[in-house]
Amino acid sequence: MSASGDEATLRLFVACEVPPDTASAIERWQRTALAGRDDVRPNHALHLTLAFLGSTPADRVTDLVAALAGVEVKAVHLEVTGVLFLPTRGAKRVVALVLNDAGGGLVRLQADVAAALAGTDLFEATARPWLPHVTVARFRRPRQPFPLQNVNIPGFCVVRTVLYSSLLERAGAVHTPLSVFPAS
Repeated sequence: MSASGDEATLRLFVACEVPPDTASAIERWQRTALAGRDDVRPNHALHLTLAFLGSTPADRVTDLVAALAGVEVKAVHLEVTGVLFLPTRGAKRVVALVLNDAGGGLVRLQADVAAALAGTDLFEATARPWLPHVTVARFRRPRQPFPLQNVNIPGFCVVRTVLYSSLLERAGAVHTPLSVFPAS
């Protein structure tokens, strides 16, 4: 509910799914690379966020679905190129795998999704450039980076985008697909 309590809201975002075999490879890497680290919590809801809308009136979901249906989704091949700690300045909160989008297809898809969502007046793009990545862990408290190596995750294709609802739970966020937009 909203702060006034009179309007139902959902916490929404748009993302590309990580294919199951890639998710399994990332989870194997997480178990090895993050073993014994009590300061991080591995993320098992692996995806590539294209746009985070945050708290959104539930009655506007149909507007978002209509806007996203107009975005052409094409399969995009990606390569994992390494690890990045975010934010780039200051104490870190996130461990991410950086993705190489050699053909620029994912960056174009993200820009198209952002433009479509902006047309609904429910989303405003940030000024900073978008970074293709998969969040693999979150720090329990902001920390400094630590050495990570041996990121040997095979390349993969994303073949659809999804509008998700995200419910924050004590054990982590629970993501529920609301609408799926497959590649043409």
